[in-house]
Amino acid sequence: MLEAIQIADEVKFLDAKDLDLGIDQYGDLQITLPDSSIQTQIKIIRSFPLSNPNQFICLIDKDNNEIGVIEDIKDLKKSDRKIVVEQLEKAYYMPKIKRINSIDGRFGVTQWQIETNFGPSQINLGSRMDVSPMDNNRVLIKDVDGNRYEIVNYNELDPKSHALLELYL
Repeated sequence: MLEAIQIADEVKFLDAKDLDLGIDQYGDLQITLPDSSIQTQIKIIRSFPLSNPNQFICLIDKDNNEIGVIEDIKDLKKSDRKIVVEQLEKAYYMPKIKRINSIDGRFGVTQWQIETNFGPSQINLGSRMDVSPMDNNRVLIKDVDGNRYEIVNYNELDPKSHALLELYL
């Protein structure tokens, strides 16, 4: 008879309250674990970057071994949460589209003139499949170069932007 496997047997969950995160003198993430050991050059990876971006955050050491998983960043101390959010934003850089000014199709590629939280930009999309609606009116867009963009809530776009986006949803 097969024995049920518990996720806790496979994954080492870290108690967020017992961790101490910081940035070392080289700008790398470091962590002090409950046993007082210090790990440096830590990488942070989202286990579910699209569906649960703030849950099940995996910490990886400099040798690419898993240190453990933080179940939810909201459980971290405020100062540690700030560090984790900053590190995740660097690792998962994704501009947020605030406005769509125009969409023009040429030779099978659509050229979008957009405004993001980083300023105006132009992106090219290869097909309608590059526009992915998600839960909670969120939309992810991937351009022909593989860059990703996010519309946090397409219902909050201005009417013109909303109408242009509707053509691709």
